[in-house]
Amino acid sequence: MALEGLTAETIKIRGYNNDEIDAYVARPLGAGPFPGVFVIHHMPGWDEWSREVVNKFALYGYLAISPNLHHRMGAGSLDDVMAAVRASGGMDDAQFVGDLDGGVDYLRSLPNLNGKVGCIGFCSGGRQAYIAAAKAKNIDAAVDCWGGNVIMAPESLNEK
Repeated sequence: MALEGLTAETIKIRGYNNDEIDAYVARPLGAGPFPGVFVIHHMPGWDEWSREVVNKFALYGYLAISPNLHHRMGAGSLDDVMAAVRASGGMDDAQFVGDLDGGVDYLRSLPNLNGKVGCIGFCSGGRQAYIAAAKAKNIDAAVDCWGGNVIMAPESLNEK
């Protein structure tokens, strides 16, 4: 059942190497307690659709956050940033887990969290949800929505 409203804003969190990252966060109205969800954006990047997903989770009773995981690739259009991510071989797994930890730490600091935090990823974010399930120590659940490159041939692997 959807709730009546939410509050949402862009905040700063600390991620991998203590880097400062913009993150969109939405909270349902009410006292809670609420579960938390870390939304991993798709390959085009941190866009309006990503924020809509965060808002939808909040309307259904989740404390939701989605950091700009491509922020290290510089400013520019989504196409420019996506090209830079692809040219660099993709997002580094350790960097992603560090950024995830920062977002989850933020959710866990909220007084109306019920103690549970999961993550969900779309497109390349689905693969990262799988990485989170395998490597992150602070999440309770992970969902991979149509993530590519979860299983890869050895010749397709790179150092990231």
